[in-house]
Amino acid sequence: MNNLSAVRKEVYLPAVQAARSHRLAKLRATSEDEIIARALDILFDLTDLLDDQAEQQGWSYLSEASLTLVWDNDKAAAYDNWRELYGVSAG
Repeated sequence: MNNLSAVRKEVYLPAVQAARSHRLAKLRATSEDEIIARALDILFDLTDLLDDQAEQQGWSYLSEASLTLVWDNDKAAAYDNWRELYGVSAG
């Protein structure tokens, strides 16, 4: 492995996954450890991406609720008909 620091960890894989990682390592002329490390990097990146998306969705949900409070009222409703209010034709 080309990491500066490595930790030895024993991992048990189902036989099918072990065979696939072995074949992939042979095809790529690398070690099974490297294959598993790369697969974990992809998994962690995906998890980070999904966590970021969930956080963004949470902020959007919160901001939508706040904007609804600001814009959903009788004073703001007058601007919903801005064309009529300012004498602008639709076409």
